[in-house]
Amino acid sequence: MDKLVHVALIVPLVLALGLLLLGGRDRARVDLSDQLAALLAMLVGMLVAMLVEFAEFVSDWLFGTQVQPTNTDTLLDLLASSVGAALGGVLATTTYCQWLPATQRERLGALGVWLSDGPSRVLDKHGFAISLALTGMVAITVVALWFAGRPVPGFGNG
Repeated sequence: MDKLVHVALIVPLVLALGLLLLGGRDRARVDLSDQLAALLAMLVGMLVAMLVEFAEFVSDWLFGTQVQPTNTDTLLDLLASSVGAALGGVLATTTYCQWLPATQRERLGALGVWLSDGPSRVLDKHGFAISLALTGMVAITVVALWFAGRPVPGFGNG
């Protein structure tokens, strides 16, 4: 049952991302094939699945939650999510290229361009500051995880 949940969560994510990507591609007239757009959507879905598994690992490590009972469970979760990503990518490409009328494709394209335009403008203005902030957060997280369950130097064991 757990594996079906992984598939069921990733398929709609990849489907939505694939439709927006294909629509935005057509609207902005970007030279990106249907296959590459589907592959990109699938890889983003697999990245999300990997981040979920990483969050489960950190939860087990820091709080002892036992969300990941075995390595086999983790690998099967990743496999189920990858299958869901592949299904979502194929479904997105088939839906966009064969089932949607031109008016709906245009609306998806407008939405895709609108969704990508805002973050692009923010990154153009504040990209360096955002990079520094993210790097700092990653460094703080690594240090915090390094000392999880260990005594902090200079503070003793208590």
